[in-house]
Amino acid sequence: MVEIKKGASDLLNIISACILIGMTLLCFFLWTKGIGTQGMFNIYASMNRYMPIGATIVLVLNFYRIKLDDLIWIGVAILSVLFFRQFDGLREADFFQDITIALIIFVVLDFKLVRFTKGLRIVFAGLTAMVLLITAFRIFTEIPEPAAGISIWDKSNKLQEIWINTNTIGSSVMCSSFLTATLLQSLEWTWAKLLKYPVYFAALACTWVVQSQAAFIAVVVFVFFDLWPNFLKEKAKWAYGIGYSIFLIGIFPLSLFLANSSNIDFFTGREDIWKHFYDTLFKVKEQFWVGMPPFTFQRGQQILGNHNSYNATLGQFGLVGLVLMSLFILYNVWLILIKEETQTAQLSFVIAFFAVLLQSTMEDTLMAPYWIPITFCLLGLAWQKNPVYEKPLDYSVNVFGPREEEEFEISPTTRRSRRG
Repeated sequence: MVEIKKGASDLLNIISACILIGMTLLCFFLWTKGIGTQGMFNIYASMNRYMPIGATIVLVLNFYRIKLDDLIWIGVAILSVLFFRQFDGLREADFFQDITIALIIFVVLDFKLVRFTKGLRIVFAGLTAMVLLITAFRIFTEIPEPAAGISIWDKSNKLQEIWINTNTIGSSVMCSSFLTATLLQSLEWTWAKLLKYPVYFAALACTWVVQSQAAFIAVVVFVFFDLWPNFLKEKAKWAYGIGYSIFLIGIFPLSLFLANSSNIDFFTGREDIWKHFYDTLFKVKEQFWVGMPPFTFQRGQQILGNHNSYNATLGQFGLVGLVLMSLFILYNVWLILIKEETQTAQLSFVIAFFAVLLQSTMEDTLMAPYWIPITFCLLGLAWQKNPVYEKPLDYSVNVFGPREEEEFEISPTTRRSRRG
């Protein structure tokens, strides 16, 4: 690791943190403001350029902090771009799609390497809380008037859009609430820990009202496990790693099974989309390994995407890409969990990111450049630790003198040598 002066290091750290916070806020701005105007749509369309540039700048600014394992993953990221570039014709892809997996790796490394001090975390949590409040205000003031006799809280009040698609609003609420709650908890101050409860309530209320089923389930899972006392979280940390492993290994065969099952409709009709996706994917052998042309599904007048981040990964990068992404996630999660000095605040980030993985079974929130910074940042922030201060020695006690239970025996040879 390259040595650098403390003053320069602190300055680079603040610049890096500001860039990362700015990247996440820009992503949230798209969904809080909406992309209905030409200006907002232009920002939306350019995110596949803005995000990689920002992530690369931060990585360069913090290169002196990079360790060997980080360097290996940077090499893997670069090689992934070169590898998938060879199949652009088959996949009908371009350079900006090829760098998606590299962007994921860079974002996680950025949030791992940059030191988010308690001051920076307060600022970050305050800004994400503001995003959550503005979104909640817009939901409850702009939601369309339901039919007579139906409450906005009633599940029969079917919604598809307010100022943007309701599933997108739900995903934004989920991410902003996860970031706010986990950052507040990481401060380890009583008042900050108490503030997480209004955040829980706001997230549950908003995702329920907009009827974003995947986001609501993810928030319920996060709140349930995050409310566990610290000693229970620590005892269960191995279970988190096992849960991650089972989920990421089993998600592809499970999705394939559900897509071909005519008796299961747990995912609100998304199984039809998945079946059509797999039928298309398996038409050409090479597509299964390295990806296929962009996939769409038409239902009536609607043109839909994958509605599943893991299928989206398979579609863009094939099984090679899905395995690579899963290995990177599992590597980070297990390395965090196996350390004896892992703090309970880190476990909250691990739980939150797993809830995002659950939500991603029904939405494309893992592979889009305008979602990657606000989803994968949770995995990177799970590396952040609060400094541990050791208790100072009490010099009023003679720590160098013999203890009471110690006995010293002088041998006869020693006595004779002293007599001379």
